[in-house]
Order: sequence, then structure tokens, then C-alpha cells
Amino acid sequence: MSALAIDVGGTKTLVGLVGDDGEVLAEREFATRVDGDDIATVAEGVRAALTDWDEAPEIAGAGFPEYVDAHGRLTSHEVLTWSRQPAEVLAEVLRAAGATHPVVRVESDVRLGAWGELRFGAGASFDSFVYISLGTGLSSTVVIDGRPWAGARGEAIALGEWPSPDEGTNLEAYASGTGIERRYRELTGRDRDGRALAAAARAGDDVAAGVLASAGTALGRACAQLVAVLDPAAIVLGGGLGTAGTPVTAAMERAYAEAGRRPSHPPLLSAVLGHRAGLLGAAALAFTAAH
Repeated sequence: MSALAIDVGGTKTLVGLVGDDGEVLAEREFATRVDGDDIATVAEGVRAALTDWDEAPEIAGAGFPEYVDAHGRLTSHEVLTWSRQPAEVLAEVLRAAGATHPVVRVESDVRLGAWGELRFGAGASFDSFVYISLGTGLSSTVVIDGRPWAGARGEAIALGEWPSPDEGTNLEAYASGTGIERRYRELTGRDRDGRALAAAARAGDDVAAGVLASAGTALGRACAQLVAVLDPAAIVLGGGLGTAGTPVTAAMERAYAEAGRRPSHPPLLSAVLGHRAGLLGAAALAFTAAH
């Protein structure tokens, strides 16, 4: 059995056919935002891929960088432009491609990352863990009894909205990739992306080192607070910045260990699925819906 998996980002969309063992059988990437309605653009990209692959799965999972409620409905317009719910649009695409009774499940992108690590990655041996996606932005979800918990309104993803050490600034603006780059630019007047900042820190740039370390320290302390409230079996850190092995994650690990309130606190693990976490999470969501 294969599932159609769709991971929609603010700039690019990854779509694939995925087997129930996690093997990616086919894959395509295209721009999310062209002109007009972003959901229509995604639908057109999926339609073209299915035509080339000559296959129309009966099940599909899709993730979006928006708030998504417990019924799979987008409830925000913070990143994407849309006028129709993606589950309806994608079901139409699958029927047009030959599926008879398509089932489409929609989730927020961070919960799909957790689904992927839960079924195929670092969270597979745990029935509870906190998944944190640290990249351009910062978001999180908690897995309970083998399922990412959406919350009453689907909004249990907003770790980035926690306060930061800078008064009036939230944790995303302080410690995400975008936040780190902004803080460095304000201090030096120079533009450097996250990779360049990590290299500069290793080369002796004290400002870069300080910005990265302070971001990691704030994140490590936030993880310790999450553990104190939720008592998960593990924390799984994903996202491009979270898995890059930079001074941010090193400082995060130190702060988390120092702030732990128990002799044996949950392990802080690196996600293993990389850029395919959302894609494999979309497939995992689809397979779960099919059973």
C-alpha cells in the first residue's frame, strides 16, 4: 500500500508516494507560492505529479504551516493564501486522477514532523515525547499515547510564543533561525545566515558565538520547563537548525542538563528524518487514518 504525502512549506512543497514501510517511491518538489491562491497552486503541483506517476492513491496526508483544528481544517492565514479547505481540494484532485473513495487527512506541519519521527524515526520507541521543530521558525507538539496532541483548537504548537530573555520578545524572535540572524544584524550591522554564523563563531567571532549560545541556553531552559510540566519520555529536536549540530544545540544541551530538576531527566534526542520528516509524517498520518 502507498500513500500520497504532501508537505507544504511557505516557499516550497514536497510531494511523494510513500510505502507503509517508509520507503519514498516517488518524489517531487515545486514552489508553493506563485500567484493567487496557494492551495490551488499546491493542488496543481500534486495533479501534475500524479499524472507523471500514473498513480492515484486512495489515502493522502498533507501538512501546512498554519493552525489546523481537530477536524483537519485550516483556521489561520498567517503564511498561506487560501479560500478553500485543502482536504476538499486534494480529494477532488485524487478523484480526477482515478481514486474512487479518497481519504485525505490534513495537519499542521509541526505535528506531521512528530508523526514522522513517531512512526519512522527517533520517537519510534516512545509512547510520549515532545517534538520541537527549530528552523526558520520555532514550533512544537507533544505526543501522548502514540499520537501528537492537537489541543482543543488545534493550537498546541506555539512554543515560539513563550517569552524570551529579551523583555517584549518571544522565544521564536529570539532563538529561531530568523531571530538569531536578526539579533546578529542589530548588533553588528552585518547580514549572515545561520550556517555562516556558526562558521563565524567557530572562527572566533565573539558576537556570533554569544548570539548562538544565548539562543541555545534559552531553548534548553524552555525544554526543562516543558519536562517539569509534561514529564515526557523524551524530547526530540528536529528542523534544519535543530539537527545541524551548531553551537545553538550544544548550548541547548548544556542548559537543559543544568536546568533538569531530577537526577534522570528525559533524553534530548536529535530527529533523524531530516528534510523528509514532514513528508513521512504525512504518510504516517494517512496510514493511521486508513486503519
